[in-house]
Amino acid sequence: MMVETVMATAEGPLPVLTSDVLPGGFVHGFSTRLGGGPRGAAGGFDGRVPAHRRRLQEASGAARLFVAHQVHGAHVIDVGLDDDPARIAAVKADGLSSCAAGAAVAVLAADCVPVLLADPRTGAVAAVHAGWRGTAAKVVVAALARMTRIYGTRPADVRAALGPSLGPCCFEVGPEVVSAVLAAAPGAREAGAIVDRAPRPHVDLRRVNQVLLHAAGVPAAAIDPGGACTRCDAARFYSYRRDHGIVGLQAGFIARIV
Repeated sequence: MMVETVMATAEGPLPVLTSDVLPGGFVHGFSTRLGGGPRGAAGGFDGRVPAHRRRLQEASGAARLFVAHQVHGAHVIDVGLDDDPARIAAVKADGLSSCAAGAAVAVLAADCVPVLLADPRTGAVAAVHAGWRGTAAKVVVAALARMTRIYGTRPADVRAALGPSLGPCCFEVGPEVVSAVLAAAPGAREAGAIVDRAPRPHVDLRRVNQVLLHAAGVPAAAIDPGGACTRCDAARFYSYRRDHGIVGLQAGFIARIV
C-alpha cells in the first residue's frame, strides 16, 4: 500500500509516496508535483530540473543518483559509485539496476508506470520506466533478468512497487496497443488489465506489469499495485495526456542503504 511520506532536505520537507511492500534497508519514493519551491513553498517539483534531482538525492541519502535517457524500450543498465551520473544520463535505457550502497537509481514519468524493485537478500535494486511500449517489450522482466544475472537475485525474493501512472480509467487505446500488450502478457485480459469499453478499449498498464512480474516469479503479495491516476489527480501529479504534452515529470527512486 502507498503511504504519503515527508522526507527532509535542506530546502525543506519533500512529500513523496512510499510503499510498505518494499523492505527496510532501502530508501525509496515516488515524487509528486508538490514541494518544489524553496524550503517547501508551493510550486512544481519536476524530476527533470537539476536542483530538484539534487533534492531527491539528498532525500535518499545516496552519494550519487542516476537517471538514464529514457526511450520507451527494454534496455537495462547497471550502475555503481564509480560511474559518472552525467555519462549515464546520455545512455539510452529504461531501467537501471545497482547493488552499491549509496547509489540511487531513478526513472522519470508523467503517465508511464515507474516500477521500483528491491531484493532484500542481495541488496540489489532497480528502477524501471514502463510505458505501453516498454511494457510490451517486457522491460520489467528485463530488469529482473539483469538483477538475476549480475547480482544473483532470485525473483521469489524480490519486492516491487508500482508508482502513480495513467490509470485504466483514462488509458484509452487503439487495437494495436491491445495486441502488443496481449502478445507480451497473454494473461492480461483474464487479469482484468484489458477493459473492453466503447468506443475504444482501455488498458491497465499497472496490472499488466503485475502480470509480467508474477509470471517471472515475483510473488503476487510482494507487488504493490499503486493506484493513483496521474491524469485524474491534477493537484498531485503531472500528466502528459491531461496536459497535452510534458509539463513536468515525477520521479521514482530507490537506493540501498547498507
